[in-house]
Amino acid sequence: MSGAGGPEGRDGSGGSGGIEDGGGGAAPALTWGHCRIGGGAPAVVVSLTGPTAAHVRRQAQRAVRAGADVLELRVDLLEEVRRALGEERHPRVSSLRAVTDCVLETLTQVEAAAAAASGVPVLLTCRTAAEGGRASLGDAGYAVLMRLLLDELASWEPRRRPVAVDIEVRRGCLPEVAARARDLGVDVVGSFHDFEGTPADADLEEVLDRMVREGGDLAKIAVWPASAEDVARLLGVTARAAASLPVPVAAMSMGALGMISRVAAVFGSALTFAVVPDEEGCIEASAPGQLPIDEVRRCLSLLGGRPIG
Repeated sequence: MSGAGGPEGRDGSGGSGGIEDGGGGAAPALTWGHCRIGGGAPAVVVSLTGPTAAHVRRQAQRAVRAGADVLELRVDLLEEVRRALGEERHPRVSSLRAVTDCVLETLTQVEAAAAAASGVPVLLTCRTAAEGGRASLGDAGYAVLMRLLLDELASWEPRRRPVAVDIEVRRGCLPEVAARARDLGVDVVGSFHDFEGTPADADLEEVLDRMVREGGDLAKIAVWPASAEDVARLLGVTARAAASLPVPVAAMSMGALGMISRVAAVFGSALTFAVVPDEEGCIEASAPGQLPIDEVRRCLSLLGGRPIG
């Protein structure tokens, strides 16, 4: 890993609030609202997976009460977004603008719930079908949608914007989106997901390096293990990347086999993803292997992460 080419610091006027020295030679930590990302135990992210804005707001309220550090809005799971996009890989601009309107309406609902808890930060994600999500977008359509969203967010007060946006590195638009997001004070999470296997260490390290080169403020990878050895390799890549890259790293091995990667804070992952049960006690994870938030907190406490409560 090169360990070079990291992002410049922010002025704090937008969502990220700037970059802090992680200390001890570690990558600089990000500040999302009142939450420190990197340089310590992982922040606990709860994905909002509801099909409507009203459902998402209720999810956000439950997640805030449960102690989520970050809320992730999965816009690809919204029914209105899926209707607007259909199965077209290259939708019309009018369809993408309809998606943008729906996302902004839902963000307003989430922002209201987050503001009630002293501003829990929000990560905005549109996961494509190519990486395990529901948005059947081609690379060009994805890039246009993310640009449209950021253009609309430019008119929002900085404190109301999402602190970060997730951009899939394989879509090819990370450099231009990162530049636009930087203008708005919004951090960029470069992401990579492989639901078919765990690539070789060198391939994973190259993906992480690419995210840094192309302007990512945080580098995230999620892979599927076929064996305990795959999980161990992922943890090794995480530890080396966390020690050498100039940005925080989030890495997880999915499914039941990879659960340990979500709670083993010592390897340096800056984020972990958890779930909060709905009104009936049912759990809807955004990816295989996610644990309930209370179990994540307990495990982090036992394994050297944040204390319970």
